[in-house]
Amino acid sequence: MMKVLIIESDWPFEAKATNYFESHADLVVHATPANAVDRARSWRPDLLILAAEYATEELLKSLGMFEPAPAVLLTEHMSRFDRAWSAWQLGGDELLMKPIFHLHELRQASISAMKNAVVCPNWDQRETTAISA
Repeated sequence: MMKVLIIESDWPFEAKATNYFESHADLVVHATPANAVDRARSWRPDLLILAAEYATEELLKSLGMFEPAPAVLLTEHMSRFDRAWSAWQLGGDELLMKPIFHLHELRQASISAMKNAVVCPNWDQRETTAISA
């Protein structure tokens, strides 16, 4: 069973994602940017799903201190794509544009993020790989 920590302000998306993951026997916990680090420390998620607007360098590094979990970054506006791209370079494993019309896209991004984390388990390696890609 996979533990998923969602840090997202779009509650309709959050509800759909929760229902989807839970229907596949995955546990889901929601967090706000303010309590995300505490949740990650106590719960040790296998996967983070994070809105790009919250993906600051400080938050990503703090979340990465606890056995770094793969991260799927979500962005819904092309005007925020530069922020999402910067966050991806800091340690995100997948970048997904919203709206997500089919939730299996989120599942596939989650699987890809998990595979990327296995290939480059060290955050520094992931950062270098992302920048050189």
